[in-house]
Amino acid sequence: MDNCLQKECIGKKGVITGISEENGIIYGYAVDLYDKENGYYFKTDCLKPTGKQFKREDFC
Repeated sequence: MDNCLQKECIGKKGVITGISEENGIIYGYAVDLYDKENGYYFKTDCLKPTGKQFKREDFC
């Protein structure tokens, strides 16, 4: 998304590996991008869902 602080990540695909949530409010997500070595943190309005879902064992 255009409001993303990590401009090098715009248009990249990845997998959500964690959620930052408190008192029922989601603040952001930990994401592993397919073509990056390190994980990233994104605020909720910086991501666009693809509709694909994976199982935890897909990443073990």
